[in-house]
Amino acid sequence: MRLIPNFGASLGELPAPRLLATAILSASALLLEIALTRLFSLIFFPPYVFLILSVAILGIGIGAAATALRPAMARRIGLSLGSLAAALCAILLLLFAVYGRPVDMQILLFVLLALPYACFGLVISLLFSEYAAASRILYMSDLMGAGCGALLAIPLLNRFGAVNAILLAAIGFTFAALYFSGGRDRIAALICIGIGGAAFVANVGGPFLTIEPSKLAPEKPIAAALTEGARILRTRWDAFARTDLVDPGAGRPLRIYVDGGAASVMPTEAARKDLLSDIGFFPFATEQPGRVFIIGPGAGLDVWFALQSGAKQISAVEVNAASTELVEAWSLYNGALYDRPEVTVIADDGRSALRRSREQYDLIYLSQVVTLAAERGGYALSENTIYTEDAFSDYLDHLDADGQIALKLYDEITLTRAVSTALASLRRRGLDDQQALRHLMAFIDGRSSPPAPLLLIGASAFSEDDSLVLGAIARDVGFKPALLPYVLVQPPLDAVASGSHSFDLIIAGSDANIAPATDNRPYFFQFEKGIPSSLVPTVALAVAAVGVVALAILAHCWRGATLVQRGYPLLFGMLGIGFITLEIYAIQQTRLFLGHPTIAITLVLVTFLVGGGLGSGLSQAFSHPLIERRPQLAAAAVVILSLLWSWLWSLLSAHFIAETLMTRAVIVALSLLPLALCMGVPFPQALKAIGSLDKPQVALAWSINGLMTVVGSILAVALSITLGFSAVLWLGASAYLVATAILAIVHRGGGT
Repeated sequence: MRLIPNFGASLGELPAPRLLATAILSASALLLEIALTRLFSLIFFPPYVFLILSVAILGIGIGAAATALRPAMARRIGLSLGSLAAALCAILLLLFAVYGRPVDMQILLFVLLALPYACFGLVISLLFSEYAAASRILYMSDLMGAGCGALLAIPLLNRFGAVNAILLAAIGFTFAALYFSGGRDRIAALICIGIGGAAFVANVGGPFLTIEPSKLAPEKPIAAALTEGARILRTRWDAFARTDLVDPGAGRPLRIYVDGGAASVMPTEAARKDLLSDIGFFPFATEQPGRVFIIGPGAGLDVWFALQSGAKQISAVEVNAASTELVEAWSLYNGALYDRPEVTVIADDGRSALRRSREQYDLIYLSQVVTLAAERGGYALSENTIYTEDAFSDYLDHLDADGQIALKLYDEITLTRAVSTALASLRRRGLDDQQALRHLMAFIDGRSSPPAPLLLIGASAFSEDDSLVLGAIARDVGFKPALLPYVLVQPPLDAVASGSHSFDLIIAGSDANIAPATDNRPYFFQFEKGIPSSLVPTVALAVAAVGVVALAILAHCWRGATLVQRGYPLLFGMLGIGFITLEIYAIQQTRLFLGHPTIAITLVLVTFLVGGGLGSGLSQAFSHPLIERRPQLAAAAVVILSLLWSWLWSLLSAHFIAETLMTRAVIVALSLLPLALCMGVPFPQALKAIGSLDKPQVALAWSINGLMTVVGSILAVALSITLGFSAVLWLGASAYLVATAILAIVHRGGGT
């Protein structure tokens, strides 16, 4: 084993500027991807955002395939021109998003989206083809650059917003071109940097590239409001969302829209009578809770309810810091809600903050926390651990003996699934269905559109007197009781209350998916059984595109290839599936622990990318003879470490949940680092091997890896919906297990 790092021995003639340019190129590509996610979350709904990201990865595969299938053309384009083309395509995509009609011209959008990543795939595959012997160091530069891009994304989005972050990504591509270039290409790169920098400064100073919300899809609530005469008072872009404060006019209260979704109301004394007639005020008025925990207060209406009922301790946890800032900025309008001594506002994930709290509460309140849920067709694919069986158990653990959970929901089907989830959570506590049903009450406000339900879940069972009293109050104020233990239990719940049926029979007989949502399958708003229909076109389009390119690649690979060479396409495909699925699994597992989805995504991405880059570089610097003799060891280690991390993570997260965010972030990074280090070894190791056999195959390897990454991301979503995220873990581990077997076979055949 070498005790002194030896990077230079196998670098060949790879110049240092190439490494720097590779890092800048990858950082720009990842920054562009994250910024586009934010931009298109405003324009579209989550299934489309998912498709957009898949198309981006597909573009990398297409660009790499072009390098392999048309090498002369790729060489003519070259590294510098390819990087400049990526910058130009990113700008064209941005202009189309701002000035075009991406909602109505989606095919053109997907083409424009694929172009910058096709250019990136072409450049990166050219690099690895030219310097195949230095694949490990080059891959280290690629991954660590991408990790830096992910790390920079949050501060850049918070400071400049999605549009300007895209401009910065384009400028980054031009800087990469500068380091790749020479002669006239260098002059062209410098000119492009100057133009891009001037455009960025101008857009920051006086925006001319902005998304007009009134031109969004008509399904977006903010678009409908602006069409009816509402006006935007203030806009905040950050890494979480675009947040707009809107005056709807006609004397109605101000509203806050997050990514154009359903509005939350900012309270004002001028609208007192109307606000107090909201069904969300019912649990505050009837129970007069002293200590209240509110998840997702939005524009502050829930906090106002608690203050009207005389609550003495109000903890309000809002994941979108921009909403809190807007409420505080408009304190004169809302009566300085968040400055009251009874009120503590926390910027965090509500359930994560509750888990870290040792307090007990009289009322835990959630009012339509997911603002896009009114557009269920668009939000079904978005996981949310607020409405799961595990979440309800956390809420029950933090209630006083006579405390309640109150959920203002969206419509009848969400009420039904919430009842199903609540019953499952209560069964965890040793109750049967009959006993659990006595802990639930439900009311409907028929005056709203659609009628808004309210579900109450008691830590203790409701008595018949409770049902009679609350039922009478509800009728007096205009609400319709839907479930009152001992008094009103409608079909099919009456059979459960009598003990003649279990709720599981109701679930099995329902045409909709009303099974309890769990942390393993957290898609509360997915009411279709099996794969949602909104995902089918996405899957079909992606699979068709992948299939066409893959067939062309395999046909090219098969001609004149040895048996060893024919094994490499499957190897690179398995590595693509394995890497993306394990990454998705780790993000989902750490979100609740870290408390903020953006932090979880960024930290896991950075750990996997930087850790993988370090692993690749260290495998070059400290190359052990055992690794050379047994190239399958790193892939086998990934299988073992991924399963081991999954088992240990439940223990680690439970033990450290109460620590500071910094401590929790360190725990996540350190626990994932060994896995990330090993994941960075097999791909460049195999690239080096295939490059020594046939250099043109290197570009094909990149293409196959990119294409199968798309397949892996689609499979991960489908499996998480149908079987749960545990199946995503097994998919990733199985992919690396197959890769282990292939590496062992091709090594015996003389391929490494």
